[in-house]
Amino acid sequence: MKDFVINEIDALPPLPQTILELQRICAQEHSSIKQVANVIEQDPFLTMDLIKSANSPLYGYHRKINSILQAVSLFGISTAKGLAIASAIKAKFVINLTPYNIEVSQFVDTSNIKNAFLCRWQQKNIHLLEILVPCALVMHIGMVIISNCLKQSGKQEEFMQNINSHQFLEIEQNLLGYNQFEVLEHLFEHWNFEETMVQVVHYLNSPTLPKELQIYIYPLRVLNALINPYEIASEAQILEARNLVQQYQLDLASFDTTLEDMRLNPAPTLPEEDYPLVDE
Repeated sequence: MKDFVINEIDALPPLPQTILELQRICAQEHSSIKQVANVIEQDPFLTMDLIKSANSPLYGYHRKINSILQAVSLFGISTAKGLAIASAIKAKFVINLTPYNIEVSQFVDTSNIKNAFLCRWQQKNIHLLEILVPCALVMHIGMVIISNCLKQSGKQEEFMQNINSHQFLEIEQNLLGYNQFEVLEHLFEHWNFEETMVQVVHYLNSPTLPKELQIYIYPLRVLNALINPYEIASEAQILEARNLVQQYQLDLASFDTTLEDMRLNPAPTLPEEDYPLVDE
């Protein structure tokens, strides 16, 4: 089954030249908002998608955005780059998640809510969003590749009989030899993304991880506890996510504020000391 996954990834076409140019510009020490906007607007699809995101109520902006320059100015260079990369990746796939019993709209909504939550919560750490945003937006895109592989290999029915919302990573691993995060790592390698992005996904579920990656992996772990393609911010998910925020010594006040601002389920009212911390 691993061969099906690798062949599916190897057959994917390259990302548009716009993304390569965007990565080059953003790697420069003094890249400007105008430079980034000029690159993105060369691609009508990316331009439309970024302006659409800027006007989404999920991000909380209160004025109409009509140009890519306005959108990049609001998001900042790091977030704009991450959004553009994620849009280019998603454009390469026809999404069909029948084996997971997930509707396309549900899958897309999860991705957008996950990223909007991240951007609001981490607004004081905007420099991290260049890595965090594309990881958050395409975190579950491996499910699309896995779905295609299951159909090709005739394993779809077996997968559907075993899949459930709490153990889908384990079931993927057992049946295909890869879980969706390992598939995402191979995708990032296939498209020659920067090594930090590859390593963040590689260590996402690892019990040990390099110290320099913690600033990226900890927020993503919290996000995955709070939001997955099957469920968004249930009481149990909020409890688990808050425990992780405390354990990782992240900004709990900002996390709770973001929950309230996005009108997700309200944060638990128990005192912080009543939440047992999860062991590493």
